[in-house]
Amino acid sequence: MGSGQSSPVARRASAVHYNPGQLGFIDRTELELGAGLIFGSIGYQRERRGQYQYADNFDFAEPIDPADIDPSRTGSTEAVRANPVGPVVDVFAAIPLVAERLTMGVGFYVPYAALLTLPRDGAQRFQAQSVTLISTSTTVSAGVKLHRVISLGAGLSYVLSTMQLSKVQDFADVGAFGDGLAAPPINQPNDFGPGAPSTVRELDLLARQVDIGPTWSHGVSFNAGVALRPTDKLDLALIYQHGSRVRLRGDFTLNMDDDFFTQDLAAQGLEFPPVVEGRAEIELSLPKRLTLGAGYRFGPKISLDGALSYVFYSDFDVVDITLRSPQLAQPALGIGEAVPQDLVRDWKNTVHAELNLRGQATDKLLLSGMLGYQSGASPDSTVDMASPDGHRLLGGVGLEFAVSERLSLLGDVRLQGIVPRTVTTSSYDLGNGTYKMFLGVAAFHARIKLGKGAPGRRSKKGRKPGEAGAQTGETGETGETGETGETGETGGGGSRLTPSLPGDARRSEAGASWSSPRASG
Repeated sequence: MGSGQSSPVARRASAVHYNPGQLGFIDRTELELGAGLIFGSIGYQRERRGQYQYADNFDFAEPIDPADIDPSRTGSTEAVRANPVGPVVDVFAAIPLVAERLTMGVGFYVPYAALLTLPRDGAQRFQAQSVTLISTSTTVSAGVKLHRVISLGAGLSYVLSTMQLSKVQDFADVGAFGDGLAAPPINQPNDFGPGAPSTVRELDLLARQVDIGPTWSHGVSFNAGVALRPTDKLDLALIYQHGSRVRLRGDFTLNMDDDFFTQDLAAQGLEFPPVVEGRAEIELSLPKRLTLGAGYRFGPKISLDGALSYVFYSDFDVVDITLRSPQLAQPALGIGEAVPQDLVRDWKNTVHAELNLRGQATDKLLLSGMLGYQSGASPDSTVDMASPDGHRLLGGVGLEFAVSERLSLLGDVRLQGIVPRTVTTSSYDLGNGTYKMFLGVAAFHARIKLGKGAPGRRSKKGRKPGEAGAQTGETGETGETGETGETGETGGGGSRLTPSLPGDARRSEAGASWSSPRASG
């Protein structure tokens, strides 16, 4: 979102997202248009550490005869890989309404995105085969300059989210199905449910293909920020970004085309059509975040700035999933038209940190470099391939070239990757194995300024006493890009690039495995 020159301490139109408090310092109409490409590589090699029956067996409850345990279904499986590629766009505008006092901002951007396409028959198929999760924000903001050193701002966002998901649903993980089998008239003992042991999971009979979406959600969020410049060289910022409740609604299909489900137990009340169609409801929470930003100008050509965020990913504790269809109802077994299933995520709050160095190479060319770190959100017990996660290292480079006093062109490449993560304590052996992830975004932006600055603005030669260099986030009147005190996509707004759930995606961040909101564009 925004260019690599956007940050909590930058006076740019992208402050709509990064810090609406900066809007109050913008004294001329500004437009920023951007497009980019997300790319990456996500790999997973599952390690089965539990015991599994032969896939064509029918034992539903422990103890399982040792002769029915398949020795080939233990240990490492064939590695799978996804190479997500997708476009991303953003648009920001800042419009002064009252000179030197009030500026309005508007923006459209994509804070969360996850794109995954994996082998349909891979070892991860019970977590995800394909996931597309995109959450967009359309925001209207206002910034009020209270004094030459302080400005306050806030914004209200309409959050539009969409998701599509394909996976193999393991009915051993569905508590309502297990309860129905155990009840009269079938009276079939079983260990099914979210806590089912590995010995009754991943049987061919109970592995049913489900395709959900596209689903859609409409929500509301807000942000607020304070921008301070106590001295000519120092900028400070404080920003709060509220979360949002995502309520996805859409169609689903569930393949039940097996004699066990369609006819063998019809006399006892278990009879599904070969394909069940209905409506899916998925609810999850996008996290809140609190960000501190600071920037310091060492001179007219060099500046350093950074941001530190605390992200409340503990909001993403559970994904509420409900499938609704008259075709799901099995009255004789006590199974209704709505089958709920909670997917526990239990994410932890995280810390995001970024540091940016910027240098004015020439009067028209600004160069920047970024390093960052984000702690992991998902515990070993719940991480899976629908929402890969880990400790992330970030880096990036960017430039801004002033074509004229009114037009600047910007280019950025930002990269991130997790430290390879090996999991051995996944709940019920669902996500054990080794995860690797590399993601990047290459983006191009155009920054356009219209109208004139506030009275008293001077060109470089006529700068007023006490003004140290061009204003942060502004191009000087003579065309120089004297931008200082700015960061790239930061923890302040820097949502993760992830293929969950939410995700939150990250996990995605978005018993099933779903996308989550920890994904970011």
